[in-house]
Amino acid sequence: MISSPFGKDLGSMNVDLENYTYYQMNNIDSNASTLRAGITEIAENYGYDDIKININSQFGEDQMPMEVTVDGVSMVPTLQDGENVIIQKNKKNPKVGDIIVVKDPEETLLIKRLGNISGDRIFLSSDNNDTVTAIVNGSYVEMIALEKWTNASNVVGVAKIFNV
Repeated sequence: MISSPFGKDLGSMNVDLENYTYYQMNNIDSNASTLRAGITEIAENYGYDDIKININSQFGEDQMPMEVTVDGVSMVPTLQDGENVIIQKNKKNPKVGDIIVVKDPEETLLIKRLGNISGDRIFLSSDNNDTVTAIVNGSYVEMIALEKWTNASNVVGVAKIFNV
């Protein structure tokens, strides 16, 4: 145990803070407010009060990064299958042409190019328009990359750093 002033176990608190922060950064539904609230609660549990939390990342104040892994070839040649990408978790103001990550009700996470915006709907497009042959249930099937409309509220963030 690390001894500290006032008998507080800073070592355990730091472990709790690191684990919580890592989880929140990779939680698609978290944001700076939820991170700040959780850190405050952990610090209070260790006897601290009057806590002020500043969240800063490579994207700025109150901006959270998240690492995602590309699964598939729909974004080739821009993104490769297995490539790690850092996104800026931000649901506001993605622009047409941005590469975004969305939480899709029919899939899990999709990484696609933002092709169009119409009100509260966005069109997800793929960079790879080639037909791919895949084996589905033991049969060969010709497939093309998924392109679809979805709700803008499904946006998790915008891709910012590639080939991590």
